[in-house]
Amino acid sequence: MCIKKIFVAFLFFMAGIYCHAQDECELTLTRATDEFNAGHLFGIPAMLNDCLNKNQNDEWRQRAYLLLAETYLLLEDPVGAENSYLEVLRANPEYVTDPQRDPIDLVYLSKKFTATPIFGFYALLGPNTSPIRVIHDVTIDGEAQTQQSYKLRLGWQIGGSVDYNYNENITVSAGFNYVFTGFQHVTTNLFGPNKDIVEFLDRQTWAVIPLTVRYTDNIGKIRPYVYAGYSANFLLRDKGILNVFNRDSRVTTTETTTEELSSAENETPNLNLNDHRQRLNGSFLLGGGVKYKYKFDYFFVDLRYSFGMKNMANTQNRFDNYAEGLPYPYVDDDFRMDNLAISIGYIRPFYKPRKLKKARTKSVFRFINKHRGDATDQPQ
Repeated sequence: MCIKKIFVAFLFFMAGIYCHAQDECELTLTRATDEFNAGHLFGIPAMLNDCLNKNQNDEWRQRAYLLLAETYLLLEDPVGAENSYLEVLRANPEYVTDPQRDPIDLVYLSKKFTATPIFGFYALLGPNTSPIRVIHDVTIDGEAQTQQSYKLRLGWQIGGSVDYNYNENITVSAGFNYVFTGFQHVTTNLFGPNKDIVEFLDRQTWAVIPLTVRYTDNIGKIRPYVYAGYSANFLLRDKGILNVFNRDSRVTTTETTTEELSSAENETPNLNLNDHRQRLNGSFLLGGGVKYKYKFDYFFVDLRYSFGMKNMANTQNRFDNYAEGLPYPYVDDDFRMDNLAISIGYIRPFYKPRKLKKARTKSVFRFINKHRGDATDQPQ
């Protein structure tokens, strides 16, 4: 118990020292600002040096290095000004100068730097469904009265991606997704009107590698984006189940010898469909979504539609039995499988403050020329 009390007292003591240090450095920054406003520039770097070497919070470091950058600009020390502004971006990678608020020489200096992330990472999770596009309808009995339809099934996906940011708006992404999909095929009137119904449930597991180019709005907390690309889809496993509802089964009652129509259901075990599918497929992607900025990271909601580009059915094995000695009343159509996916996710950008090879100063010159024009237009 005594050790616990000592430990708690020590924590309070250290917290007090830290708060005192913070207060001292805040006072130091205030004094340095007063010196700057009074035109006493030479002593400011030395005043701030001790506090800058301590573990100050990012907000304090941003304000201190901004003051130093302005100081070095007035002292005509371009190296000191550039190094100070680089530290501003390390404290706050998304700091942006404002010509209406900041000195124009500081705004001009800021255009030589960027902290736009070169790389980023995102992770996603969500549901999907897979619409089927029939290329060629194939039936068992060849009768026109047979009716076939496809129904949607719910799947899900999980994955991640590495982003390369070409600039503030354009991003190239390469990802890896683990995707579960499925669909249901229903055949009615298989052997005549009001005869058998065959329900076929197909479930796939995919490894998907999407490659996309994305355009994103880079202003505000809510940032919409759109993208397009291609994905290589590797079928890892395909399992299916057949349910046969026989509506022409005959039974005999105990009170009469008359046979009556009834319905019987037969369900197969899981069928291995790997040999009945093309294992390597591809898709064309279109998508979009909204990113929400939280501090330096992002959360997003994404909607993606993938257009299957290849026939899923292996036509060479189309009429092979699904299991040895067990013929089933089902055969694959030629079909493409699309995918509609909704995902939520998290983006972690890796900021890298750096000096640009070419400064982006056109906007500064436009601002200066505009205000010169406004001043010229004023009545004398």
